[in-house]
Amino acid sequence: MIKTIPFPQKVSAEGGFINAYGAKKIYNLDGSIPTEGYRLSVKEGEIVFSYSDDAGKFYAGVTLDSITVDGKIPVCEIEDAPRFGYRAFMLDSSRHFQSVDEVKCLIKAASMLKLNFFHWHLSDDHGFRFESEKYPLLNEIGSYRDSIGFGSKEEGIYGGYFTKDEIREVVELCNSLHMEVIPAIDIPGHATDLISSYPELCCRDDKVSVGLEAGVMDNILCPGKESVFEFCFNLLGEVAELFPCKYFHIGGDEVPKKNWKKCPECQARIKSEGLKNEEELQGYFTKRIAGYLESIGKTPIVWNDALRSGMLGSDIVVCQWDDPKNKVVDFAKKGGLVISEKTSNNYLDYTYEHLPMKRCYDYDIVPLGTDAKTEENFIGVEAPIWTEWIPNFSRLSFQAFPRLMAVAENGWTLRENKDYDRFKKNVEIYAEHFAKMGIEIAPKEVWDAGLKRSERK
Repeated sequence: MIKTIPFPQKVSAEGGFINAYGAKKIYNLDGSIPTEGYRLSVKEGEIVFSYSDDAGKFYAGVTLDSITVDGKIPVCEIEDAPRFGYRAFMLDSSRHFQSVDEVKCLIKAASMLKLNFFHWHLSDDHGFRFESEKYPLLNEIGSYRDSIGFGSKEEGIYGGYFTKDEIREVVELCNSLHMEVIPAIDIPGHATDLISSYPELCCRDDKVSVGLEAGVMDNILCPGKESVFEFCFNLLGEVAELFPCKYFHIGGDEVPKKNWKKCPECQARIKSEGLKNEEELQGYFTKRIAGYLESIGKTPIVWNDALRSGMLGSDIVVCQWDDPKNKVVDFAKKGGLVISEKTSNNYLDYTYEHLPMKRCYDYDIVPLGTDAKTEENFIGVEAPIWTEWIPNFSRLSFQAFPRLMAVAENGWTLRENKDYDRFKKNVEIYAEHFAKMGIEIAPKEVWDAGLKRSERK
């Protein structure tokens, strides 16, 4: 009877329904309820909401909306709170650019799933998407590329950027849905958009164009130049002014260092700072950028690649995406906070053949065998939607849904309460709601197209 995603911690359904119209609503503050948690009591003539904060009150309403069908609400008692405090999705607006309305639509759908962070990837090799008044060439040059790229035969200049007013609209919407927006400016790698606009930011002052193809590019910032740090501090400060969220993502992934090895200024920096190699040079760069963010009240987030230097402390949050040597677990053991978004289970740009929904759903955010103290440092889960191969909102909807629902349940629902068969049935109900919003989810025949026979029930 309780058909909601994510599934609650405790449910008691007594049978029968009440009429939603005319039922008295009673709201109670209760400090014993966990952060974001709630109790929802539905009985004849009244609906009682109990919570300790505004987010809990909001999520109680979200659950009530999801179990109300044709004006009828099942008689029930629900006691609920999230398993993890960080439940997010990431949207790449650099590779392919979305309209503000499309971004808002995605946010509204995510809020129905009780996700509470929106990680907005605004800068990468393929386009800069933030209106910068301090560095206007980032928009005049860095926000546009010569074609749509990625193998498309469509011709003509492609790109654009979100104005500051548009960004304020998105942040305001998220605030109303108890969701925070994390801005992401990817540095020192994935910086072709920055370097195309200001060539002096790289080691060789090379003139390059905004990227057209997928892959890792050699165009990276030069940490040997003090002017590069001045640029980064100014830009990140400008971006931070529009985002009240305490987190700020600075990338740090896929940084090919061959230019640093040839650069006299980078080599001089290595020597003057007593660094061992270029990997430690990236550690030095990251620590200086992180220090600036901390000085303006932000907590920096990086991809797990940035751990290779061995120089980062627990004041930086790490996103685990591709970590074959398990450095993230060692980081968590030392007190560092970790967000799990492994490629094999959470990358929604992967085809359903590569990432079936069941494999996404079955994923456990905390690695098996992790001790209780270390487990506390895994603060949640995030599902990236990289858009190299997602040129429009229709394809974005297909890729994200219903797998984002699986990620949402992983982030909220207790391990022992998960049930894949129940989840699939509930997805079909949500599909009707999303269709009214303009989101057409992938048809169920493709959800588990890539499952091996041994993985099928």
